[in-house]
Amino acid sequence: MILGAMFEQRSSLEVPSTPMNSKELTEYLFESQGISVSPASAMRLTAVYACIYVLSSSMAQLPLSVLRKVNGRIEVATDHPAHYLLHDEPNTWQTSYRWRETKQAHVLGWGNGYTRAVRSRRGELLSLEMHEPQHTELVKNGNRWVYSTQDEDGAPLAVSPEDMIHLRAIGSHRRMGTSPIRQNADTIGLGMATVRYGKEFFEGGGRPTGLVTVKEGKLDDKSWERLKTVWRSAVERLKRSDNKTLLLPADLDYRALTIAPEDAQFLETRKLTRSEIASIFNVPAHMINDLEKATFSNISEQAIQFVRHTVMPWVKNWEEEVNRRVFTRAERMAGYYVKFNLAGLLRGTPKERAEFYRIAIQDGWMSRNEVRVLEDLNQLEGLDSMLLNVNTQLLGADGKPLPVTTQE
Repeated sequence: MILGAMFEQRSSLEVPSTPMNSKELTEYLFESQGISVSPASAMRLTAVYACIYVLSSSMAQLPLSVLRKVNGRIEVATDHPAHYLLHDEPNTWQTSYRWRETKQAHVLGWGNGYTRAVRSRRGELLSLEMHEPQHTELVKNGNRWVYSTQDEDGAPLAVSPEDMIHLRAIGSHRRMGTSPIRQNADTIGLGMATVRYGKEFFEGGGRPTGLVTVKEGKLDDKSWERLKTVWRSAVERLKRSDNKTLLLPADLDYRALTIAPEDAQFLETRKLTRSEIASIFNVPAHMINDLEKATFSNISEQAIQFVRHTVMPWVKNWEEEVNRRVFTRAERMAGYYVKFNLAGLLRGTPKERAEFYRIAIQDGWMSRNEVRVLEDLNQLEGLDSMLLNVNTQLLGADGKPLPVTTQE
């Protein structure tokens, strides 16, 4: 209620003899109705929550393994302690899924996600402990940078950069990421304002928004006090009654400042804001249940584009940061690295997969047992040999055909 806000002890509004120009009045009215856009408050907007959930859950569901490349062969490094932590349980309180989901949400909301690599005195990796971005910052201690954060009991904790897995969103600072929500506060604030407007309009709870003026004459101090008393009494009666008509004395005039939702293009604004928020996070509109312009064909194509242009950059970001903080330089030189498996997100229909496997087998770059593994089937004896289409012939160094197993 705008008039109610005017009754607060602010500025010159309590002194009618002191004039205010239109700009000052406008600034006062709308600053009093201002909306604070923060990562926590923005999550209450459905479009923001949906985008962050889609991206966080997509990153969390991807299989993550520690691999090692030895003599040209790649094998799963189950003997390394990082494999269990990254693949199954990084710490006592979280599974790998929950850890990655929460950490990705932190990056998308606050611009930075922090996980401390806890090591023994001998340097062995023991656990991966996540820290909240609200309580973590990078500070300079003398000539050295350290992360100032809190332990599980809330006690201050300093962490060396070598032991902090710091995932960053895009930003202009080389050491810190910038929150996508704060970078686009105006767009998200418009969405929050639209939701608030709709809520207040449909509630209607005895809160008319407008200006009360005197039809004739000027207000002195006594009349000003009477105006406030009459208004408050009218509003209290309005709250206690089912009749939403505001009754005022004949010498007062009420002028509403609100406009109808259709005049304010309420639905159009909500749709536009939803689309713009999806573009902030680079999420296809149909993935946050905006199906207005979706068709079966373009949804399939958009799903592929989502993996290529939205998920892949985050996968690369994760892999590079985890590799340089989880493994020592000697371990990286020995061939250890982490890898996300995107096959699950790119998995097509049974017909599409069958066609893909058929070509792979006939062209000789996949065995039938490798296909069975991808389809979660047990390997069978005799299916490890590579097949080659009869129309294709391999030549040796001497230019003569090599003996191969063929498939008609």
